[in-house]
Amino acid sequence: MVFLAMFSFEGVSQEKKLENAKQSLKSNNSTNNSGTKTSKTSTSSTTVLDDDDDLNPFARIIFGIAAYTFYGVMFETPWEFNGRMHSAEFSNYPYKESNYGNFIYTNSTNYNIVRLDVYNHFLIENKQLYGNDIGVDFKFFKRFALDVNYTTFLEKVNNRTDTFNMFSALLKYHRIRTQRFNAWFGVGFRSIFNNVNETRFLLGIGGELFLAKPISVFASHKWATINQQSVRNSKLLLKYHLKNYRITFGYEHYKLAVSEIKAFSLGFEASF
Repeated sequence: MVFLAMFSFEGVSQEKKLENAKQSLKSNNSTNNSGTKTSKTSTSSTTVLDDDDDLNPFARIIFGIAAYTFYGVMFETPWEFNGRMHSAEFSNYPYKESNYGNFIYTNSTNYNIVRLDVYNHFLIENKQLYGNDIGVDFKFFKRFALDVNYTTFLEKVNNRTDTFNMFSALLKYHRIRTQRFNAWFGVGFRSIFNNVNETRFLLGIGGELFLAKPISVFASHKWATINQQSVRNSKLLLKYHLKNYRITFGYEHYKLAVSEIKAFSLGFEASF
């Protein structure tokens, strides 16, 4: 009820959000391709530095430290390599036991190689604007996941229904893998349909906190840029776990170029 109170079903005051979003995503198509002639200057100044192998050893040390630090921050530090998180594996489903969520500490090499999560979230901003987000999150190799989803919005405007559809694929790396909390980042692509027909690079971050059985809190943010316009979405969901099934509800925010959608989310998830 608290979430429902956040949404004033105002109806007519925010019309044509989907149409405005599509037009703004298409508006730069013609201008971007005009007058961009690049004169190729012959790079005759061939400053050959074949002696790079003899480059400053101090610079090499700095580069090595930077690369090592980057790897440790993004993937795994030496301390984590010998810790429990290194061998953490995906659980068969969250809260199979009350003391762990998505990950379980085990040294077994055959506990759970893969896990398939499916989800369907119904989205509603008001009685004129609503949508659906359906997807599959395929978890594998203890710390990776491939999340693919299809999102569609419908808006009733002047006795007709307008639509906005997009597809996303994200390869996720679970950077933090504890039994009570996990967090990930990912890279992929997002495609917009409905005469926009553009595909762009996609970034994402997210995590889930397992408070106490059967409750957990999930948050994520994904963003892409299409023709200098931002296409991003954020989720904040409360999940109620029933064995390998989950009921979710919460808030989802979509920024579709010039339009914003603030939607109540109610969904269903399952793990196999």
